[in-house]
Amino acid sequence: MVVIDADGHVEEWAATFSDPYWPSEYADRRPQIVGAGNQAYWLIDSHIVPHPTGRGCMMVGTPTGYGEVKTPFHARKWDADAIESMEMRRPEARLRAMDAEDIDVQVLYPTLFLAYPLTTDPGLGSALCHAYNGWLADVCRQSDRLHFVALVNLDDPAAAAAEVRRAKELGARGVMVLGTAGDRLLDHPSLEPFYAECDRQRLPIAVHVGWACPSLNNLYDQLMPAFVIPFLVPVFMGFTAILTSGVLERYPNLRVGFFECGSQWLHFLIDRIDHRWEYVRDLARRMPVPAPRAECKPSEMLRSGRIYVSCEVEDALLPQAIELLGEDHILFASDMPHGDREPFAARMLRQRRDIPESAKRKILEENARRFYDL
Repeated sequence: MVVIDADGHVEEWAATFSDPYWPSEYADRRPQIVGAGNQAYWLIDSHIVPHPTGRGCMMVGTPTGYGEVKTPFHARKWDADAIESMEMRRPEARLRAMDAEDIDVQVLYPTLFLAYPLTTDPGLGSALCHAYNGWLADVCRQSDRLHFVALVNLDDPAAAAAEVRRAKELGARGVMVLGTAGDRLLDHPSLEPFYAECDRQRLPIAVHVGWACPSLNNLYDQLMPAFVIPFLVPVFMGFTAILTSGVLERYPNLRVGFFECGSQWLHFLIDRIDHRWEYVRDLARRMPVPAPRAECKPSEMLRSGRIYVSCEVEDALLPQAIELLGEDHILFASDMPHGDREPFAARMLRQRRDIPESAKRKILEENARRFYDL
């Protein structure tokens, strides 16, 4: 069995925004790494990322250090991956880390871009995505075991659509977005050009956890709960928007995956969505309220073959998620090299006694091949 990791990560570093990747028109606004004590930060458009304290707090694992000083975040004992692997300075280092965990192929996602907003300037936001995509495409060209999903800036939907076209040319296997487009939902009409281009290019959309919604982020000033509600809930918001808006009916080539929330939320949320979908449809027949925009019942769309969900290998309710969604649409994701992951996750899934062998094979290999067209 070939093990395909549907969601690994890179830790961005100075090379990510270096020449020739960084657009020349923003030469004087290139992101910089700055240090304060033993902590390192990105300085982007006069803003500091990460900011792990205070209102809107969040923490990402990049930058890994400043000069030769490794940050405390990366000095912790369970962070076994070398910096060369985490930052993809030497892809062969990542391949060795993958070998150690029985991973044959990995699809790479960002780390810095799990925070939003990195800038309030849409042009600079698009420049950040442009540089990242070019850098990671070059990294992945060094091994046929490495693939990537591209980034787009939904603050500028026209630029996002153009970047989707470029991503396809660069060899991207999908396009990552967060669960909201800032304080707009993923069914906002302004995003139609983005969906239309993903449909034309047949690139799947990966809705990933992250601090996507400033209105939600700014309710929190403690890191622990900020890692729970504003980090995870936007994916549920994105799931609801996608399944109730008719996006999948308007764009028949779209495939959409929901990443890094585990699989245990599916039953609760789809039950609530179905209930309200039917209730409001009935209400709209009797009162002047808008009917749901999706014609297809959300639970039916969930099982249409176009929705995928990544699991955590320790999910207690994974057998029930497989029963609900079908064993053809659950994805294995390692989250390598992030420090809160379960190491040797593929082995843990293989050792489970409550999952059919056919489902294990599909989760570890076949489903990712289909989702990413590998």
